[in-house]
Amino acid sequence: MAATIPLLVAGAWLLGQPELAAAAAAAAAVLVVAAVTVRSRRPTLELGRTLHPARVALGEPCEVHLSIRNAGRRRTPVLALDDDAGVFGRARLGIAPVPVGATRDASYSFPTHRRGLHPVGPLTVDVEDAFGLVRSRRVMDDARTLIVLPRTWTLPSLPHAPGDEPEHGTRALSSTSTVDEEFASLRPYTVGDDIRRIHWRTTARVGEPVVRQFDQPWQRRSTILLDVRTLAATGSGTDSTPGTDSTPGTDSTPGSDPAFERAVSAAASLVVLAATDREMVRLVLTDGSDSGFVPAAEHVEELLDRLAATRPEPRASLAGALAGLGARPSGRLVTCTRHLEPGERRGWARHTAGYGMRVLLSTGMPSPGEPSDRTGSTLEVTWVDDGPLDRAWTAAVAPATPRERVR
Repeated sequence: MAATIPLLVAGAWLLGQPELAAAAAAAAAVLVVAAVTVRSRRPTLELGRTLHPARVALGEPCEVHLSIRNAGRRRTPVLALDDDAGVFGRARLGIAPVPVGATRDASYSFPTHRRGLHPVGPLTVDVEDAFGLVRSRRVMDDARTLIVLPRTWTLPSLPHAPGDEPEHGTRALSSTSTVDEEFASLRPYTVGDDIRRIHWRTTARVGEPVVRQFDQPWQRRSTILLDVRTLAATGSGTDSTPGTDSTPGTDSTPGSDPAFERAVSAAASLVVLAATDREMVRLVLTDGSDSGFVPAAEHVEELLDRLAATRPEPRASLAGALAGLGARPSGRLVTCTRHLEPGERRGWARHTAGYGMRVLLSTGMPSPGEPSDRTGSTLEVTWVDDGPLDRAWTAAVAPATPRERVR
């Protein structure tokens, strides 16, 4: 309506029409009154906003809880809330007038159909005059981050592999103890140590806190290698030597590549399996990130959050990740990838030959006539459709021989 007032005034001036001039004056008066009303009724609000849960499994709903408190001196008008949930849509809510000092609660939910770290918000509050002529908008809250975790499957444990015994590696040290642990040594106290482990006699002698360190029982070790290259290895046909990775493709949006999502889901399922089996786990990505060996049960949430944020990386390098595995591997290795070309498969086999067991889990279609890598300690799993991972995984690990290839 505001745009029509200058036209009315110009028309009244050019045509000498007093009716148009009167209409323009009336319209201007209405707008002024509406603007003054909205400004004077602009509420003072305190907003509380939470996500339940803030970490959610893919496909599960997330519920947003809002609390709006009137911290002003007069009753609020009707409030129109607009919340931007990004890829999950928008929520528009109407809130009845809130008395002074009172609080009104509201909530809405949305399904989560895409893995990743997603901003929810910010929340905006609109106040209008009674005629809908003037609107005042305020941003009331910063965005919150919703973590949508990869889908996980319950997988059976891998069979025993060379490297599971203590003599194939070192025992982990801890400043906390269980009945199965043995005293190993003393060391200076660091923030986070259990104060019950302070060795008071030595502390009194040296003048600073000293804690007892214990030798933990040996835990099986699993390394999970996730290939995050963009359209991994398509058409490279080269050996896995540094600098030869091919990384075509540009779409790095989480959820846009089904084969990549299956690889991330497989890696997440393996993290959960390692936590269930109380293993030491190492999560390595071809983008250069490496968790090192950590107790899976204690770090499962941290590792799953890392996988939730994972996306295809054009600069990722399979060759670099393989070289970073080290010269003295132990335990088992599971590699999750869309697809490896024959030359890359040879490089993968050469770099990982020291593991007691290797699993190559492919989530993309193999090239026609591609040979199977039937080395004695290798299991192959191919998961190329939307069927359950546990079916293909079980068929691979159930046979007594590790040479069977599963499609």
